[in-house]
Amino acid sequence: MKWLSFDSPVMQAISRAADYALLNILCLICSLPLITAGAALSAKYYVSMKLVREEAAPVFKTYFTSFLRNLKQTLLPGIVSVLGCGLLLWNWNYALSYESPAVYRWGLILLSIFYMMIFLVFFVIIARYEISNKEALKAALGLTAAHFGRLLIAIAMVIVPLVISIWYLKWAWVICLFTQCVMLHYNSRFFVKEFTRLEEKMGL
Repeated sequence: MKWLSFDSPVMQAISRAADYALLNILCLICSLPLITAGAALSAKYYVSMKLVREEAAPVFKTYFTSFLRNLKQTLLPGIVSVLGCGLLLWNWNYALSYESPAVYRWGLILLSIFYMMIFLVFFVIIARYEISNKEALKAALGLTAAHFGRLLIAIAMVIVPLVISIWYLKWAWVICLFTQCVMLHYNSRFFVKEFTRLEEKMGL
């Protein structure tokens, strides 16, 4: 049957889904030391953006090539990101444990969302371009401000499955892996389109 042939749309979709699943698993494993989370995230998007651009890339080898290449540059931002997450978690623990003002909680929600957006965009930019951390942060702030609504959807695709998984613990890993694969494809298409537009505008 034609739909079972390797180059059929069905088999291509299954192959792409398997690649995304492998990338998410590799990213999770490589993020376990915490301070390497930045390099792990950058490597994941480096490969996924290649897949979106239909550039042939052996997932496993390409992932670790990117991971090792960006490890040194992302180490300090990774440490800062972990400390920032710890600070936010401490504030959330305080907000949920005590009678904190509504304005404090809403401010914490907005700060957490903005922080997650910057975290994502910063490391994706590192994956795409060979620039300094200062330049990457500046670009991340600009891109986040310009596409706040679009990135808000991406953050929701991280948070909502985690909340749903609380009620369906048995299927939590399936829910999270599936939504992470969808989000990876969704985000990678967006970043490829946006980076292409910016590069054409700058004549790169």
